[in-house]
Amino acid sequence: MNVEVRRSCLIIALEELRSLLEDDEQKKTRIPMRVGGETGGEYIHRMLNGHPGLCKEKLRLTREMFIHLVNIMVERNLLKDSRFIHVAEQIGIGLYILAKGASYTDAADVFKHSLRTICKYFNLVLHALVELSFDIIRPHHNLLDVHTIVFNSSLYWPYFKDSVGALDGTHIEAVISDAKGVPFRGRRGSKTWNVLACCSFDKLFTFVNIGWEGSAHDVRVWVDSLMQSKYHFPHPPPGKYYLVDSGYPNTLGYLAPFDDAGMRKHVPEFRGGGKPRGVMEHFNYRHSSLRTTIERAFSHLKKRWKILHNMPKMKEEHQQAIIFSTFTLHNFISMCKMGIPIYEHEGNGEGMVDSNMFNNGRKEAMNNVRVEIAKQIWEDVQKPRATHA
Repeated sequence: MNVEVRRSCLIIALEELRSLLEDDEQKKTRIPMRVGGETGGEYIHRMLNGHPGLCKEKLRLTREMFIHLVNIMVERNLLKDSRFIHVAEQIGIGLYILAKGASYTDAADVFKHSLRTICKYFNLVLHALVELSFDIIRPHHNLLDVHTIVFNSSLYWPYFKDSVGALDGTHIEAVISDAKGVPFRGRRGSKTWNVLACCSFDKLFTFVNIGWEGSAHDVRVWVDSLMQSKYHFPHPPPGKYYLVDSGYPNTLGYLAPFDDAGMRKHVPEFRGGGKPRGVMEHFNYRHSSLRTTIERAFSHLKKRWKILHNMPKMKEEHQQAIIFSTFTLHNFISMCKMGIPIYEHEGNGEGMVDSNMFNNGRKEAMNNVRVEIAKQIWEDVQKPRATHA
């Protein structure tokens, strides 16, 4: 066989082989990596139609709350059904990851989707929750009114009748590269976000600022929140104030405890050391008892959403969206329990600014307020209390 014939035969053979390979490729069907068991849609169906406590255990929302959240997202066009994944399953993916601190791989195994699909819908749900936060994380009662929790407690009434809530900071895990991580390392050495929040006395968050590194001082975050109109900080009306701890200044609108050397300021200190002694400690005990409402709110938030202890390695803005989403869901759950309607809140453009918080006149005025409250408490503990009307 000469060279030309051999070459022709080889070309024909290669053409036949290519044709066979192309036919075989066309006949191939996509084989899903995660098979067996229930699909994501079936998982959500089981959450909503199985044991009444199952949905709350797995996704942190009761069945009724879950359906309510789905309806809100659909009505406001924040989420849409896709070809294969309905809004209910999208929200289920988001809640599962937030509640369990689950990885994309774990969520993919449960919902039977690719990692890419899980990532896509998790981020869509985060974006929707951040959008919803504008209507949920804000005051839901008139700041001029006395809060019912204050009014109904002889420990707080009438002393803190002008308090509109509590303000404090907390630290939440941050996943930042070592090259950028120095500013995020707080006093304990771990990388965190320094989050400032306000809450009402029924543990509803009314303000959140999440953009600061862990090493930032709490007062710096507070000043930033008051001075930047973009945050829409809910400033206390004239004559009203937030309860703050001793790390913040005692200035008009912000009532801190007495902080003299050796003086007890926090409720746990009184548990081991006996009852309050003297005018200032009696004030501090009641002040701390009411102010720690926000510490309990932080505790509930972190226990409910495990992702805050297991932050995924994501871009900084995505980590912030995760934090914002958990605060939004915290309020959503509480509002559902309390029967507070969720309606679209019309913003009033730029918020108000307070750049005069360190004015000596303001500090002196608030010192006088604190002294008067302390005197009133001291007078009342010396005599039997009369029930208020």
